[in-house]
Amino acid sequence: MIAPAEQARATGAGPIGFSQVTVVTPDLDRFRAFYEGVVGLRTAIVMRVAEPSAMRHAILLVNDTSIIHAFEQPGYDPVAAGIGTGMFARGRIDHLGFMVGTVGELEAVRDRLVAVGACDGTIEPHGPVHSVRFTDPDGLESEINAVNTAWDPAQEDHHLVEEEPDPEMFARLVAAGVR
Repeated sequence: MIAPAEQARATGAGPIGFSQVTVVTPDLDRFRAFYEGVVGLRTAIVMRVAEPSAMRHAILLVNDTSIIHAFEQPGYDPVAAGIGTGMFARGRIDHLGFMVGTVGELEAVRDRLVAVGACDGTIEPHGPVHSVRFTDPDGLESEINAVNTAWDPAQEDHHLVEEEPDPEMFARLVAAGVR
């Protein structure tokens, strides 16, 4: 039997980078103001989940294929919830996302995840990506993504677009992520 790491290298199917780091914030506008005005990121799109929560979320570009995906939960207070402020006690990252180059590579990674019991094998479209969710050995739920070339934000029904300061973001993602 080939070890999973050797199998991944042999097939060439593995992440080409982060697709996103997903975080939770109590105030999306304040979060954006800081990361746009101070850090220098650009917001590509702001959306609202259609129902039932109507939760707002935004995609802030680190580069054309790596993003911070910020979800607003009004009243979210990590310290009050018992999450610390010191290193290794902060707990504010909800999940990680990794990007692979093609849906075929996504399927290959999914097969390895299923083989070790880390996921059920379901690949779902999530807006601009196809995604397979998994749980690592420490319990962190994350995802592997491949560009969903059929996605059209104008046809989106689960997330309502509130603002789209960078309407070319998806075209750049497709050009950079698909090989």
